Amino acid sequence: MKKTISLFFFIIISFFAQAQNEFITIWEPGFTTNPTININAPFQSNSNQIWFPGIGENYTIEWEEVGYPQNNGIMTNVTSTSQVLIDFGPVREGSAPATRYRVKVSNGNGIFRQIQFATHLPFNNNIETNVPNIQLYGNSEKIREIEQWGNIVWSTMKCAFTNCQKLQLTATDSPNLSMVTDASLMFYRAFEFLGASSMQNWDTSNIKNFSFMFAAHYSGINFATLPLYFNPPYLGNWDMSSANDLSYMFTARDLFNQNLNNWNVSNVSKMNWMFAFCTNFNQPLNNWNTSSLTDMHYMFSNNVAFNQPLDNWDVSNVKNMNTAFGGCSSFNQPLNIWNVANVTKMNNLFAGTTVFNQPLNSWDVENVTTMNGMFSSAVNFNQPLSSWNVRKVTEMSNMFSGASSFNQSLENWNLSALVLAHKMLFNTGLNCINYSKTLSGWADNPSAPNNINLSSVEPAVYAANILPKRTILINRGWTITNDVMGSCILSTSEYPGVKEFSIYPNPATDFIYLKNSNQSTDYSIFELSGKIVLQGKLKNNEINIKNLSKGNYILQVKTKDDIENFKFIKK
Repeated sequence: MKKTISLFFFIIISFFAQAQNEFITIWEPGFTTNPTININAPFQSNSNQIWFPGIGENYTIEWEEVGYPQNNGIMTNVTSTSQVLIDFGPVREGSAPATRYRVKVSNGNGIFRQIQFATHLPFNNNIETNVPNIQLYGNSEKIREIEQWGNIVWSTMKCAFTNCQKLQLTATDSPNLSMVTDASLMFYRAFEFLGASSMQNWDTSNIKNFSFMFAAHYSGINFATLPLYFNPPYLGNWDMSSANDLSYMFTARDLFNQNLNNWNVSNVSKMNWMFAFCTNFNQPLNNWNTSSLTDMHYMFSNNVAFNQPLDNWDVSNVKNMNTAFGGCSSFNQPLNIWNVANVTKMNNLFAGTTVFNQPLNSWDVENVTTMNGMFSSAVNFNQPLSSWNVRKVTEMSNMFSGASSFNQSLENWNLSALVLAHKMLFNTGLNCINYSKTLSGWADNPSAPNNINLSSVEPAVYAANILPKRTILINRGWTITNDVMGSCILSTSEYPGVKEFSIYPNPATDFIYLKNSNQSTDYSIFELSGKIVLQGKLKNNEINIKNLSKGNYILQVKTKDDIENFKFIKK
């Protein structure tokens, strides 16, 4: 009798031990989508079948109907390199329309090592936005739950549950990730995935690649229609010490807003798109060691809630900052101490940051080559940038377009490498003085390039006495449109071309006299439209204006060393 009882308990214990070893998932094979999702398989599964994307040799698959375990089956010594068909047989009479099946996978006589619902084509690392081009191998629309991880030693989690749009995690145990270095796209496009408390116990210490792990974005998707509920408070204690790629990790997870400040990201080089379109994310990150970071383009793009200090970040190795804060309409944190000496790309860096107005004049931008749209629509930004060395920048199109508060002179900028500047100064806040100083400084710089198309600079207004400077740029092939001559005049301190040389009287009736004329030779008088109405050689430092009509004019006087300009009134 004792032997019988002992044998019974041994069988029971063995059964439970075996049950705990299985990887268990729940499926709904009768579920269909509109349009139908086709997978890369010999044929498409029907409403009683699933393509299970398991990989291994001589492993075992058991299945049973949920709620009616008598309806079951087993497949032994399964070997597959991409997928295996599981046929649940005819629908049992009396079963529910949405019958679900529990699929249990164990190592059997061999080893089960991987589940991979999809693969993707290689990324083009030369473009700003990568959207995975996925090819499905399993019926991702039919899986519903991960019920147990079991004792499977996973070789990788790359694309493990890609596109499993209705997947949930109910397992209370943790996967064995000791051999896993790649978790990229693990839950990519798992739109309804919520996560589970068991995730806080995951051993992620060996994982290097977390790119797209939870990302929801996909070309053509209307995010407003998606249940993007992912916001698990279980990731903050993950061991990230081996991580080197966090790009796109949470992209478009609209509700995600959890504290990750304790993550060890000291080896991470890529954070591009990491929190892009995470419109609720606003958690501290200032503890992060970012000394290995090289790419942060689009990192916080369109994250409209984010406004956390980042001044402790070491960005000395970052090369690409394109659109890093683009569309961050709440962001207004100091960044002036950042070492950006290695950055080469700053396109749209602060575009659409509608409240941002922090000093940046100490930035070393000497290696930057592109600044297109950098402050575009940054409507509150108005900080001096006069110390910037932009001598390598080739593209500045739309750089300040729509920066309606920006009112700083750029006269000291060395534009020697500039090629593209379309609408660089369109709809800015530059007043007459600062716009005039900018044009004058550029015209006086012998290294300024030729044939630059600024196009419209509306509503810019320039001082009458810098008209010749503007003309110098026009004669060098520059295109500047929609600016007009204003009433301001650059003073001696504001305009290097105006020295102690002066004219009197002003207004004048018959003659204008020159004082301290410094060997003046020729003169020209312009209407404000730019038309020459009088010119000649100077005699006795006086000019006869008796025949001029009453009005406002510009007097241009050529000296031995320079050209001087004065606005005067003929009475």
